[in-house]
Amino acid sequence: MDVNSIFTPVITRGLLDLILALLLGAAIGFERQWRKQPAGLHTNALVCLGSAAYVLVGLLVTQDSSATRIAAQVVSGVGFICAGVIWHEGPTVRGLNTAATIWCTAAVGVLAGLDFPLMAVLAAAVLLFANVTLHWVEHRFFDNQTGK
Repeated sequence: MDVNSIFTPVITRGLLDLILALLLGAAIGFERQWRKQPAGLHTNALVCLGSAAYVLVGLLVTQDSSATRIAAQVVSGVGFICAGVIWHEGPTVRGLNTAATIWCTAAVGVLAGLDFPLMAVLAAAVLLFANVTLHWVEHRFFDNQTGK
């Protein structure tokens, strides 16, 4: 079997989309891992990769709106995972930012899978900016109000 017959333009583009999703998910996860938060490098990389892969399945199987329907199902499936990381600890609810980050990471993967690499990179950058900046704002201005 010839290498050129394996790596057709469609397969090559899909592979690049999957690699981009994996790298962006890993970048998002690195920030979480670095701050010692749940759902770090491995989890976010896999969520992003899986989201892109499911969208690619829809694109490869048919050229109609299946990819957007699969993207909608990714949102539902990831929402189920997110529900599992949220828990109550007395009057406090924990895991909300982790769940939101996983949910947004899936969106980055969907963008990569739909072959919108620039939008995927921008969404990941905005997510990282929000996690870092808003974390700093919360601790700078609101820690005293929560009794920490």
